[in-house]
Amino acid sequence: MAKLSFRQVEAFRAVMISGTTTGAAEMLFISQPAVSRLLNDFESSVDMPLFERQKKRLVPTPEALILFEEIERSFVGIEKLARTAEELKEFHRGTLRIACMPALAQEFLPRVSSEFMRDNDGISMTLQVRSSQQVADWVAKEHFDIGLSAISVSDPAIRVEPLAKSQLVCILPPEHPLKEKAIIAPEDLAGEMFISLGTEQSIRYKVDDVFENAGVKRRMFFDTQVSHVACSYVLSGSGVSLVDPVTALSFIPQGLQVKPFEPGVRFNYNIIHPASRPVSRLALDFCKLMQTRLHELSESSAGLFRIL
Repeated sequence: MAKLSFRQVEAFRAVMISGTTTGAAEMLFISQPAVSRLLNDFESSVDMPLFERQKKRLVPTPEALILFEEIERSFVGIEKLARTAEELKEFHRGTLRIACMPALAQEFLPRVSSEFMRDNDGISMTLQVRSSQQVADWVAKEHFDIGLSAISVSDPAIRVEPLAKSQLVCILPPEHPLKEKAIIAPEDLAGEMFISLGTEQSIRYKVDDVFENAGVKRRMFFDTQVSHVACSYVLSGSGVSLVDPVTALSFIPQGLQVKPFEPGVRFNYNIIHPASRPVSRLALDFCKLMQTRLHELSESSAGLFRIL
C-alpha cells in the first residue's frame, strides 16, 4: 500500500485544480519548488505517472482523474467537519449546503441564492457544482442538504422530488437559416454540425434515439459535459444543439436562437435530500423559492420553457 502524506495529497489536489505548480503554490502559500517536490513524492508513492508535462502545463492522466475524484470526496468530508465545528463554536446552524448540476448553477441558482440570503439575514450557503450522478452520490453520503440533479436514481439513501419537468430546446447561432422557423424537427437538422452532450449523460442517448428513429444523420465531431458550453459553441457559430431550457434562456440576451423541438425530449430538474434525516425548514423554504422562480421563468419564456 502506498505511503502518502496529507501534504502530498494537498499538493496534488491543488495542481489538479489550478493546472500548474505555480497556481498550486499560490493556493497553498508555499513555493513552487516545494509543490514540485511534493508532487514528485506523491507520484513516487503511488508508483505511477500522474501528469504529462506539456510546455508549462500539467495534463493529468486518466489515473490522476480517478485519484482526484476520490480525494475530492475526502476533502468535502473534511470541509464539512470544519464547518460544523465553526457553527458549534458560534452557536449558529443557519447553513445550507447545496450540490448542483451545471444546468442550474450558471445563472438561475446564484440569482435565487442571493435573494434567499437577503431575505434570511445571517445564514451561510455552500455550493458545489458537479455532474448529476456525483450530486446524488454526495447527498447520499450526507455531505449536502440539497442536491439538484437531472437524474432520478433509485437509492434508499436519498429522496428524489421533482422540481420541474420540461423538454429540451433546440439552440441555433444568431443568423442561422432556421431562425424564423417556429418549431424545429429532426429533419431540419440533417447534415448540421451537432454539439452533443457527453456520453456519460443519459440524456445523450435519448437525443440520439430521436434522430435515429427519424432516420436523420448529423455531423457529430464535438461533445461536452455541460449545456452552457454547448450554448457558447453554438453562439460562436460552431453548430447546433439540444440543451435544457433554463441554460438556453440565459443565453438569449447574447443572441442565441432558442426554439421548441419536436418530438419532445424530456428533461427533469430534481431535488434530492438525504433520506436518513428530516429536511430542515431552511432547506424547505429554499426549495419552495426555487420552485416559485422556475415557474415565473417558465411563464416569461414565451413557451420555450414548458413545465409539464
